[in-house]
Amino acid sequence: MTPSASTTRVAGPPAGIVDLWCVHLDAPNFPDAALAATLDPSEQQHAACMRVGGRAWASGRGAQRVILASYLEVPASALEFFAAQSGKPGLSNAPSLQFSFARTDGLAVVAVASDREVGVDVERENDRTDIDGVAQEFLPAGEAAALEATPLGQRRSAFFGAWARHEARLKLEGQGLTGRTWDGARPSAALVVVRALALPPGFAGAIAAVNDTWTVRVKEFPVLAARLR
Repeated sequence: MTPSASTTRVAGPPAGIVDLWCVHLDAPNFPDAALAATLDPSEQQHAACMRVGGRAWASGRGAQRVILASYLEVPASALEFFAAQSGKPGLSNAPSLQFSFARTDGLAVVAVASDREVGVDVERENDRTDIDGVAQEFLPAGEAAALEATPLGQRRSAFFGAWARHEARLKLEGQGLTGRTWDGARPSAALVVVRALALPPGFAGAIAAVNDTWTVRVKEFPVLAARLR
């Protein structure tokens, strides 16, 4: 007999909720070693081969494992990832669980949903990026025009917000920079809504999800990290 919708357990947040996990990678006593231990051999080798940022990459990837495993009630090391045809990652353990991961200097974010596709991005603001050149080459025309009209004193911060929105949209679709001409159109008829994230000063972030019937529930990773000790 097929279970009814009311009795079928769906892994992930409730319908209409997108969980946004913030992982402060530079927090005191952050469990780097315990998180790295959850990685599979290929992930551990990848982190070891990185000349710069291997520790942070391993910690972020491990945190993602712990977060996703908490919804499935399985060990973090038991998760098996796959790449869809679009390149977007998924979980063999729970193919219907939707998630997206992003990391920058000192901060990682993970978006999780059970009933819709999601994409997330986080950026660390800096003075090195050629914001005008990058905007003209990569941002959609509307975002680039809005940035050009922004007062000079606010333009750099506005750029990183626009870039995070752009990346969140692309990651929802499973695209990399090859999708840089993405202009809001979507292969399916579904609406994509992008919302800014409230992050610490110096960071910009955005989350994208299908349709507009969703709200963000912010969660802090230390609640889960305590399980590793």
